[in-house]
Amino acid sequence: MSLLDSIEVLRQDIKKLVSMIVSQYKKVIESIKTLNSDLALEVIKNDGEINMLSEDIDLETIIVIARYQPVASDLRRVMTINKLAYELERIADYAKNIAEYVITGKKKNVEKTTEIISNFDKMFNIIFKMLETNLQAFLDEDKNLAREALLMDNEIDTIYRGNFNELLNRFKNTEDESIQHMISKALILNKQIERSGDHLTNISEQILYLIKGKRFNAE
Repeated sequence: MSLLDSIEVLRQDIKKLVSMIVSQYKKVIESIKTLNSDLALEVIKNDGEINMLSEDIDLETIIVIARYQPVASDLRRVMTINKLAYELERIADYAKNIAEYVITGKKKNVEKTTEIISNFDKMFNIIFKMLETNLQAFLDEDKNLAREALLMDNEIDTIYRGNFNELLNRFKNTEDESIQHMISKALILNKQIERSGDHLTNISEQILYLIKGKRFNAE
């Protein structure tokens, strides 16, 4: 197998990793809406497969560098793939954490578990758009798409702040300890989904670095 063939295999692995993460988030969203703990458990179980693929990509990039000693643009491609695998694995971790929230809510029999995080849908939708746009930017090495994905994080930050204020008010206005417990968890999840946007921003910057051959500067 040639260097170019090896890089193409790694590119397809990144595509598969993104597909697995999208599937995870869709399942966890459905588990939130239906309080389906079995579906949430499936998300937690599947996280192990994502971790394994991410580790495989990491190892394979090291092998490719050692075997072919790529330079210039080829080396940037291999290193970008390595970094993308790391960022994507972190994004997947947050889906697992949301699944654990669903399971906790079901165990505690908190009726408002779904209602508490109903506004998270807006952030999820942007996460999907950023994943899709970044993937296409990576595959096509399209700087315009990478910049488009980069700017989407501003929307996530705005929604995050709105969710934070609403959850804090909810916490102050209830004396039900079970609901307070779930709101506390929701506040953590709100921050973690916002962090997903940060990881996706890192991915956009890595793609721009790959295309331009120099560190991206937003200014």
